[in-house]
Amino acid sequence: MELIQSKHFSQEQIDQYKEEFDSSKPFHHLILDDFLSTEVAEKLHNFFPEDELFNKPKKDKHENKLEGDKFEEYPRLFNLLKEEIAKPQFLEFIEKVTGIKNAFITNDGFGVGIQKGKKGSFEDVHIDFNIHPEKDVQRRLNLQLYLTPRWKPEWNGALEMWNDCVSKCKKAVSCRFNRAVIFEVKDTSYYGYTKPLECPDREERKMFSATFYTKKETENITFHDTIFPEHQEEKVQPSFFQSIKKALKVG
Repeated sequence: MELIQSKHFSQEQIDQYKEEFDSSKPFHHLILDDFLSTEVAEKLHNFFPEDELFNKPKKDKHENKLEGDKFEEYPRLFNLLKEEIAKPQFLEFIEKVTGIKNAFITNDGFGVGIQKGKKGSFEDVHIDFNIHPEKDVQRRLNLQLYLTPRWKPEWNGALEMWNDCVSKCKKAVSCRFNRAVIFEVKDTSYYGYTKPLECPDREERKMFSATFYTKKETENITFHDTIFPEHQEEKVQPSFFQSIKKALKVG
């Protein structure tokens, strides 16, 4: 591997990663610090695309961030990283660590992308769509690689992992520079970064992301889109009008 540090691929390290992945909570995940060489990670940060090249901006009540997948317009290094995580050696690493066999990345906007969050950015707790909208294959793992040097925890932006009843954040993983997080995608894998970023105006939460798929585990799995549930900490008393409707069972 040219970009990913070779230290991650020793058998001793793989055995340790597998143990960490299997025992992690609230859902299976693995934290890989110093994922790339420092030089490569710094170049990705320095060459991170300008706002106008993010073709999928998200701004509504559930999220506020920029997303993009126009890799044909991004610096070559982003494409090299995209190619590297799709190579057999890395997919073999994924299988050994997670136990998920025959994973692959689709060469489209549902496979690899980049994200950018500015001051005020957030992403509510959610679960991801489960089936590729076009290829009928199942989403199994996400990879997030953070690319902002000297990010401070007090700026928020940590990857929050919530319990399956969406009542409590059970773990928050700081978006430390050159840290990759790989986590399993299930209908109970609730995550996000709910606290709006409080970084200086000149700073941005930069991230490279990838999705790994396999054939469907069973044929009866049906598609659902990204779901943003109401989590317990946000619940409020229903309005008087809503209470009347509920009592009358109307609407």
